[in-house]
Amino acid sequence: MIQARATSTILPIEAFVSPSFTQRTGGSCRGEKNLRFVATICMHSLRSSSLSIMKRPRPTPPPTPPLSTTKITRPFSKKPKPATPPKWVSLGLTQSELSLPLTFPTGQTFRWRQTGPLQYTGVVHSHLVSLKHLQNGDVSYCLHHTTTSEAKARLALLDFLNAGISLSDVWAVFSASAPRFAELASHLGGARVLRQDPLECLVQFLCSSNNNIARITKMVDFVSSLGDYLGTVEGFEFHQFPSLERLKMVSEDELRAAGFGYRAKYLIGTVNALQSKPGGGAEWLASLRNFDLQEVIDALSTLPGVGPKVAACIALFSLDQHHAIPVDTHVWQIATRYLLPELAGARLTPKLCSRVAEAFVSKYGKYAGWAQTLLFIAELPSQKALLPSHFCSIKEKKSAESKNGKMCSGN
Repeated sequence: MIQARATSTILPIEAFVSPSFTQRTGGSCRGEKNLRFVATICMHSLRSSSLSIMKRPRPTPPPTPPLSTTKITRPFSKKPKPATPPKWVSLGLTQSELSLPLTFPTGQTFRWRQTGPLQYTGVVHSHLVSLKHLQNGDVSYCLHHTTTSEAKARLALLDFLNAGISLSDVWAVFSASAPRFAELASHLGGARVLRQDPLECLVQFLCSSNNNIARITKMVDFVSSLGDYLGTVEGFEFHQFPSLERLKMVSEDELRAAGFGYRAKYLIGTVNALQSKPGGGAEWLASLRNFDLQEVIDALSTLPGVGPKVAACIALFSLDQHHAIPVDTHVWQIATRYLLPELAGARLTPKLCSRVAEAFVSKYGKYAGWAQTLLFIAELPSQKALLPSHFCSIKEKKSAESKNGKMCSGN
């Protein structure tokens, strides 16, 4: 604003000279000269003042301090490490030696879960492990957690899978003596019998008495949750199976609240009976592997809730009694269809259960329990649908024909 006012308003010369000055000079020529001289001086002074205002320098900013050479330490935050991809290792078993779908979801154990296509996950002692088939059918494993070493975990897994028994050799003997078995084996190869921990197997089959798969699984899950947590795979939590000491702490009321029903008293009674065994219940159970089958059945049958069929299941799936035959109505039907046709229509009795077991052993020898397992699996609806139609019984064929004019599925 100062610049605008100084440069835009030009006053006449007379404005710089007072009237008295003009009167005193009398308006003479000399006076006019003096007047112009004074006016010139005033104009020059005004322009100089305006110019100085226009060119007034801006205030100099304070000097910028030199940059510090001291290194500034900032808090270091680690980037989250990417999740380590699972390490899959070959187990050295082909699909003909171990078929996972024909081994785990077939009623031998209720502690393994399907966690992917052709993949199953479970616990062996303190090892959390997954098994899966590769594209060529071979079996590989992934160790998720162990309290020991990978080498010990692998040995425990192979022992659990009864890998020391060649399924191909056993199947060859069966197929030579039974043409039907030979046909089934070509479609259902790899159905292996497990070698489970005896206490774990005992508790599972106590839960299985007069029960369905869904409820058995729920009950076994409750018991398993009492053990140490090992990890989660595909949304399923896995625990080490609890010890006898931990099971001893559970009351019958707790088991009944968890849906065990009358089986609660059997489980409590069995735990108490095992606790009273010299040397410990777990050791007593493991020692039964060194006895004959009938001695094993008799010893197990002294435990509350354990009958002949449950005892045979425990003997076959955990105590190395490979010729044990668990006889129920399904196995009875198989026996009367292929081994004892003269007994078709008879009522199953304890005496006939023994006769069925003897017939299987006579036909298949010391691994009769493995043969019975395959024949039982072939009767499961999930597996029967995969078999050619000629494997269906005549009764099933007639039933299918009467319903829809077709035979059993040949898928």
